[in-house]
Amino acid sequence: MVCMQAEDNAAKGKLRVSAEDYKASLAMDPDHTSYNVHLYLGLCKVLVKLGRGKEAISSCTEALNIDGELVDALTQVTLLAWHAQKYTFF
Repeated sequence: MVCMQAEDNAAKGKLRVSAEDYKASLAMDPDHTSYNVHLYLGLCKVLVKLGRGKEAISSCTEALNIDGELVDALTQVTLLAWHAQKYTFF
């Protein structure tokens, strides 16, 4: 399963490959919201580590659109906003 590959690659530090794996998983079934919420969140976390803030916010926002109470996504968006103010990397 591509999602497991994405998680494995992220754990190994292969962040760019992991991001592409997450995107491939999302493209397989874009309407499977109960599964995709986790894919968007995983992608968000990888994009944060890659320093791709705008894309990370977009991915976290997609996760929050599916589940507005998803604490991990809310945390990532908050951290990104804080970093944006502190470091202005957007």
